[in-house]
Amino acid sequence: MALIDRLFGHKKQETPDLTRVNRPVPEEIDLPRSARAMVYREAFVVYDSGYRRKGVVLDYSPTGVRLRFPTNERLPEEVHLHAGAVGLDGPARVVWQENSEAGLALIVT
Repeated sequence: MALIDRLFGHKKQETPDLTRVNRPVPEEIDLPRSARAMVYREAFVVYDSGYRRKGVVLDYSPTGVRLRFPTNERLPEEVHLHAGAVGLDGPARVVWQENSEAGLALIVT
């Protein structure tokens, strides 16, 4: 560190300007998600184009489902979910997708 100070000089550290701080960031409220039932049941999603893609339900709740597909194809933003084995059927929004798994939230109509 002494070598750097000799080469470049010693820069006095400035204090931060506290007038720039508007307000602290509010804490995120960690809401518990609904209980999920762990299963391994067949399901499929249908795209708007009519393309049908099979998958497996890994867990589900009354508001959503986690699916695993045999391939890593990307899902469109909205699909129609058919998971009769767990009692879920209807339009769904893709919330997240990672590799061959995806989380879908049911759209209440």
